[in-house]
Amino acid sequence: MSQPTSAVSLRITDEDLALLDARVGMDGARNRSDVVRLAIQEFLHNQPLLTGMKSIRIPLGRADQRRLAHLYELNGVTPEQAAQEGLSLYIKRAVAEIDPIDSTLEEAVEASRASTMRRSEYQE
Repeated sequence: MSQPTSAVSLRITDEDLALLDARVGMDGARNRSDVVRLAIQEFLHNQPLLTGMKSIRIPLGRADQRRLAHLYELNGVTPEQAAQEGLSLYIKRAVAEIDPIDSTLEEAVEASRASTMRRSEYQE
């Protein structure tokens, strides 16, 4: 049994209406109302769990979807978990590449400061 629904009117641009109409027939949406309901559900269900957190959307091609589905069947890893792990690995790698540069710059600044002759008017 389906839940009772309420009619809601809204104003959108012609461009957004065309995009909405283009989604009819996809993902089981039979009409505009279905597309709007699916969009609202996806928006509400994909909100971050904590204030200050953000979420991102990642478009996936068919091959990636298929591979992720296989990984889920084999290991129970959801696409969201795989994306989070991939993002964490990327951040670690990027920080590891930047860290030596930062260290080198900090060492150069410290060496420059140490080699600078201290003047009495700047000493306390």
